[in-house]
Amino acid sequence: MIVGLANEYYPPHAPGGAEWSTQALARALAARGHRPVVVTPNYGAPPREEDGGVLVLRFPFPLKLPPGRRGLRQRAVANPLFALWAGWELARAARAEGLEVLHAQNKHMLVPGVLARALTGRPLVLTLRDGSLIDPAPMCLHHGDRRPPDCGVRKLWRECSEEYWALYQRGRRGRLATKLAFLYGWLDACARQRFLSRVDAVVGVSDGILGIYRRSGLLDRVPRVATVYTVPPLAAPASEAAGAAARRRFGLEGRRVVLYVGKLSPGKGTADLVRAAARVAEKVSDAVFVFVGEGEVALPGAPWCLRLGALPNADVLALYPAADVVVVPSVIPDSLSRVIVEAMSAGRPVIGTRVGGTPELVVDGETGLLVERGDPEALARAIERVLGDGELRARLGAGARRHVTTRLAADRSVDRLLALYAEVRGR
Repeated sequence: MIVGLANEYYPPHAPGGAEWSTQALARALAARGHRPVVVTPNYGAPPREEDGGVLVLRFPFPLKLPPGRRGLRQRAVANPLFALWAGWELARAARAEGLEVLHAQNKHMLVPGVLARALTGRPLVLTLRDGSLIDPAPMCLHHGDRRPPDCGVRKLWRECSEEYWALYQRGRRGRLATKLAFLYGWLDACARQRFLSRVDAVVGVSDGILGIYRRSGLLDRVPRVATVYTVPPLAAPASEAAGAAARRRFGLEGRRVVLYVGKLSPGKGTADLVRAAARVAEKVSDAVFVFVGEGEVALPGAPWCLRLGALPNADVLALYPAADVVVVPSVIPDSLSRVIVEAMSAGRPVIGTRVGGTPELVVDGETGLLVERGDPEALARAIERVLGDGELRARLGAGARRHVTTRLAADRSVDRLLALYAEVRGR
């Protein structure tokens, strides 16, 4: 089968996890004897290249980026001109390469995918990876598990955008500019929602993320909806020896290590972890909390807090086996946290929150521990419990490795996608 995978970024330009997940899926399809063709804007890489059995087509785009995690401003891809241009190029690639199915890998390729579907007659599948099709900054998901029934301009202007400014932009950007940008993003998301009924199938990377969209009423007119877990990252877990080396490198020897990886933001629960860490440090004198990432949440200059900033992926992978426990305290629902997958693959227990797809990975008492979001005291108790019980850590870590290997098996996900592709093609 010749499958077109469309995304607004693709390595070497990869601001987020979707790009690496798309690459992993493409290579998994190629390994099964299929012909994946990735269609993406060209930010400065070769316009056409073969990558491990994957054909990558990069269509002309006026803006350029250096390789790495840097992305464009949202407006560069959240506008009608981008949708028209990307849709035309996707349709052109579909005809030239004989694509049999189009698979939009993220929200910004939804409208281009619908346009290409209309121009070529190829069926279209969309993957939902987060809640940003409800709103790019869905403040409602900080508090609930759906878009509220009274969602509208008035609520957004008076409540949601005010909270967004207070949590994320105060001191960095003016209130009016923040609220106008928030409104623009919300209107753009509302416009995209109208195109959901034009796709042949929607794939969610977890039951949790699909549940949010279902409860919000956004999937009522979608003909097919399925959960297909993300194909796991291609990088093999780091060894225990690499973990020991990371402990030496960062001065963690003789300490009980609690690891946080991700953006330092209110939505990721960073502030809740900081408050929990202060409580834990009072009782566990050799505990050290290691924060990897950048963001707007300030970290204390305490001896139990080590901020490493942004690190290359290889260094992050080496930190997982260096940790005693990994904490993912998200407030806003993660669909299927890559940090959790990587930590569990390394055999480390994870403490997470009962939101989104996290409970599908962190099975309470079997692969880690779950707490309610926004509860630093419960989070502190869970951390103390894991740090204080070596037998529990070993049991949870072993269960984590087994669970992620079984539930996120690449062949399983590819089989489900191939069956869905065949269904939308009418075979």
